[in-house]
Amino acid sequence: MDIVELRTPTAILRHGGGRLQVLRPGSDGERVLDVPVSDLLKVRLNRRADDAVVIEIYLRYPSPVLTGVPADRTPLPVLISEHDMPTATVIVERINTQILATQRIDMTVPDLTPPAPAWGKSGPTRADVDRAVRRMAPRRETKPAIGALHRMVGADEFTLETALATAQAPNGRGLLAVTTRRLLFLSVGATDHAAYEVPVAALLSARPSDPQEATDTPDDPSAEYGIHVFDGNQTMRFAGADRADTDRVIGALNFAIQREAADGAIAPPDPGVAQLYSEWDLLVERHSLGMVDDSQFQRYGRGILRSLPD
Repeated sequence: MDIVELRTPTAILRHGGGRLQVLRPGSDGERVLDVPVSDLLKVRLNRRADDAVVIEIYLRYPSPVLTGVPADRTPLPVLISEHDMPTATVIVERINTQILATQRIDMTVPDLTPPAPAWGKSGPTRADVDRAVRRMAPRRETKPAIGALHRMVGADEFTLETALATAQAPNGRGLLAVTTRRLLFLSVGATDHAAYEVPVAALLSARPSDPQEATDTPDDPSAEYGIHVFDGNQTMRFAGADRADTDRVIGALNFAIQREAADGAIAPPDPGVAQLYSEWDLLVERHSLGMVDDSQFQRYGRGILRSLPD
C-alpha cells in the first residue's frame, strides 16, 4: 500500500506499509507514535469542545497501565485545520479499512458447493456422493443404499463421507453418511428399507470409542471401530466395518458440526461494552479509595466513554 501523509502545524501523520506514524514537525522528525495498523483499535475525526478538529488514534492494547487501572484508553489526538478535513477524512477511512482487514481470519476451506445431479436411467447421481463412496471400503451390500443416498441428498448440502456401520438403536446394519447438514443412516439388507436422519445443528461432537470398551462391553456394537455421536442428551453408537472409514466419518462429522456452529458467527466488538463497564466500575472504586486522583479519573473516564462502540 502506498504511503499517504498529512502535515499539520503540530504533527505529521503518515500511513503506509501497514504502519501508522505520527511525527513532530521539524528536522529531527521525532516519532510520537509508530505502530503496525494491527495494534490500532480505531481512528476517527472528532470536534472538541473548544471547536478544534482532531484525529483521534485509539490503540488496541493501551499502555502504560497506571496505578493498576487498565483503563487508559485516552486517544492520541492529532490537531488539524478545517481545510485539512477532506484529506483527513480519506486517510481516516483508509486506516479504518485496513484495521478491519487485519482482524479478518482467512481460512482455507474445501469447495462445498453442492453439485447438480446427473440424471440417468436409474435416477439421479451426484458427484459428491460418488467421491465419498469411492473413498469407502467397497461393500456389495451397500449398493441399494448408495442409490437411495443419491436421491436423498438435498440441493443445499454436500456429501462428505460414508461408511458401512452397525447401529445400536435402531438395530441393524446400514450406510452411515455425513453431509454438511445431516447425519444419515440408510438400512442395508433389511426387507423393509428404512432411513434415519439427524440435523448436524442438533449435534455436539463425535468421537471414536475407547479401545477398553471392546472388553468391558462385548455386546455393544460400537465397541470395535466404534463411533459415538453426542447430542447433549444421549449418545448414538455405531460400529464400523473398517477403521479408516470410521475415522473419516468422525472427522467429517466434527467438521460439519464446527462449520454449522461457526457459520455466520461474528466476534463481539473489542473492547466490548461489558469490558468497558468493568473498567469504569474498577476506576470508580479506585477513585473512591484515593488510588486515582481527580485529573486521572477524568482522563481515564473520558477515554472509556469515547471507546464505547459507535
